Amino acid sequence: MAPLNSTSTYNTPDTSSLALGWVPQPKGRGTLSILLSCVTTIFLCSWSVLCLNIPEPGRGRWGFLKYKLRWQLFAIFFPEVITSMAAEQWESANQSVRCFKKLGYSEWTMRHAFFADMGGFMLKSPDVPMFPVDSEQLAYLVEKNYLQYPAIDQETIGDRNKADGFARLVTSVQITWFFIQCLVRWSQRLVLSTLEITTFATILATLNSLFFWYHKPLDVETPIIISMESRIADVLVDAGDRARKLYSRTPLDFIKSPPASTSIVAPFWFGMGVVFDFDKESNSRPVKRFGNCKTRPPAGITARETIYGILFEAVYFGVHLVSWNQVYPTQAELHLWRISNLVLLGLLGAYLVVIAVGKASSRSFSRRWQKNEVGTPLEVAAQLPRWAQVIIHTPILAIYLAARSYILLEGLISLRSLPLNAYADINWPNFLPHV
Repeated sequence: MAPLNSTSTYNTPDTSSLALGWVPQPKGRGTLSILLSCVTTIFLCSWSVLCLNIPEPGRGRWGFLKYKLRWQLFAIFFPEVITSMAAEQWESANQSVRCFKKLGYSEWTMRHAFFADMGGFMLKSPDVPMFPVDSEQLAYLVEKNYLQYPAIDQETIGDRNKADGFARLVTSVQITWFFIQCLVRWSQRLVLSTLEITTFATILATLNSLFFWYHKPLDVETPIIISMESRIADVLVDAGDRARKLYSRTPLDFIKSPPASTSIVAPFWFGMGVVFDFDKESNSRPVKRFGNCKTRPPAGITARETIYGILFEAVYFGVHLVSWNQVYPTQAELHLWRISNLVLLGLLGAYLVVIAVGKASSRSFSRRWQKNEVGTPLEVAAQLPRWAQVIIHTPILAIYLAARSYILLEGLISLRSLPLNAYADINWPNFLPHV
């Protein structure tokens, strides 16, 4: 038998081995069942996985819905980026729990940390309009005795959590069933459509994201206000030179750690911000919300987490290569599928090389060319002229979007002509152990 999803040579499609057009499903798999199964799974994954930060005040229900739908569209195109974002938020929450434990507050949990980092606590002071504070800033204010520890239990945060248990159950059942079917079809050497392979990769990303966001409250729309008797001005004066720089988000920016030089996702967010002004927080200062892509682990990213990120990205993109030699409706589609996947893997490799080189040369480059020593590649990039930032990032994102869009498109258009084997049902009696 030929290898799974493969053919030994490819000149022109062998139409005798293809099911052309719409295939009904009275006694087995059909075009509609493949399409509905994949579309439903991708929709459920991209919707239920999202644990977004608190949106701008005053949006209302329709505003919140549009806010989440935009992120759902992003999750369909970039599920691997959502996972990387969730992983860094998880690490930030872990570090926050350890920090508060050192301060003597063992009751501070992962849920508290996530809630703070998503903009759940609004700080009210005598001299500055209210603004959100993250877990790192809260720990600083508590440690310096500017603010009493916010004794808010998990139940209070849970009251704002709109997690729909039934929706999560439906999603879990669907992705588990789809996952099992794919594995069984592989084991029985039955062809998977490119749309199913793309959906399978989406499930891998979703499962990782759900793990990292397990403790993060879902669909919270209103923050908790905490009051501070001390003035922000006093906090800034006591902090000395490091607090004299004009802030970009809130007066407590000086407490926030710079982006980790080993972060895999931070450069991506920087490029998205340059090209698309993506996830803009607000025009007001101080800001009224935290953007979803702004969370940074205070102590940075460890080597273990960097290795995990690289392996995850490699597996996610590598899954698509399962259909490297599958029979496609046309030879052009075969080549475009291969090129698109190689481009994504190539961009990942180049991306990692740039991060490594940037980490090693940021200080020397900034000293020589920018006359201002900084320690991370992103800080170097932030000091470049606007036109240079656009020229650098626009082609990269355009190529990435084109490759990713073609993979999604090919998954749909290839349904018009699939190998006959793709419509064969699983032989469950041969798979299940005999009782």
